[in-house]
Amino acid sequence: MAVGDDCMSGLHIDEAIQINGDSSQSVTNKHAQGEVIVLIPGLPNDLALQCLARVPRRHHLNLRCVCKEWRNMIASEYYYSLRKRLEVTEGWIYAFSRDYFECLHWHVLDPVTRLWKELPSMPVDCLRRYGVTCSVVQRELYVMGGGGGGNFHVPTPEVYKFDPVKNEWTEAAAMETARCYIVSGALNGRLYAVGGMGVTSSALRSWEVFNPQTNERLFREDPNVVPDLGESLVMDGKIYVRHASARSGYMGSYAAVFDPVESSWAAVDNEMVKKWCGPTAVTGNDVYMLDQSFGIKLMVLDKESGEWDRIGRFSPLSIRLPCRLAAIEKNLYVVGRGLKTLVLNTDKASTTSGGILVASTINGLPDSEDVILSCHVIEL
Repeated sequence: MAVGDDCMSGLHIDEAIQINGDSSQSVTNKHAQGEVIVLIPGLPNDLALQCLARVPRRHHLNLRCVCKEWRNMIASEYYYSLRKRLEVTEGWIYAFSRDYFECLHWHVLDPVTRLWKELPSMPVDCLRRYGVTCSVVQRELYVMGGGGGGNFHVPTPEVYKFDPVKNEWTEAAAMETARCYIVSGALNGRLYAVGGMGVTSSALRSWEVFNPQTNERLFREDPNVVPDLGESLVMDGKIYVRHASARSGYMGSYAAVFDPVESSWAAVDNEMVKKWCGPTAVTGNDVYMLDQSFGIKLMVLDKESGEWDRIGRFSPLSIRLPCRLAAIEKNLYVVGRGLKTLVLNTDKASTTSGGILVASTINGLPDSEDVILSCHVIEL
């Protein structure tokens, strides 16, 4: 087995582990007592790391139960960076849905096993909120804002995050302003919350950014941020947002773009935003969209012309609306009501004589009418 530059000495194994609390003290004590941490008895730690890094992601929760050293290693930034260098990281899809009883749920799809599994429930106070927004930053899933309480959805500034390594929810730093019906996006390791409805008018035309590393938030107002935003898209180092009522070809659609260099928003009016009318997914340099205005059409963005080009359409018998879109490498995942999922490889996309895209199917939840609100990918 080739080790190369990814090796590390057994005497310095703790230097690669991002440890907090009692676990850190445990490792420190071991070194103070002259003990050497051994990950796998009989193997040098550099080889042990190479072995552990290649373990499929679906077994990571079990690995965490073996010992503190394995638990700390799997939670470390080094472990992820090593898996990335070895090209063995795996993307899983996290789907946010609302069931028949108006309760919110999270499910995760492992593309290898092709099975949906339910995540631990969010805190009880979150389960019946509306106007919640979700984004992934630094491989953690954030759920922000929303409102609940009878016929009036009282906005909240609360934020919760899900750690896929620990498989648990914790409370994160709250937003500066209570918001619901907002949009969000992650850019350059920071989390942006934009617009929405609040208890004061300042939420309507404001945005804020959260830095997970420093746990700090920055609040700003901008006249180019408007109420009733419906979708966001992070593309080419910028964040685009559009009005909730945007329809394909409707000239009155409003959109804005955030430039992190200028730290400001600007209204944008071009062919891309005029025809942007559905959920999007970015993979590499390609941007895909689901146009669900008349059927289910898959579109790809021509960045030179700004036009959305049609790839094909999905059969209305194969999946139920509304659908959301996610991308893992060259595979697109169209997730419909009840979590039934269509998988399309963009390099091998083909259509029938009637223009129907040929896709494989992943079964959803049995007898489920859950409506999919959003889909996100976390790579580990």
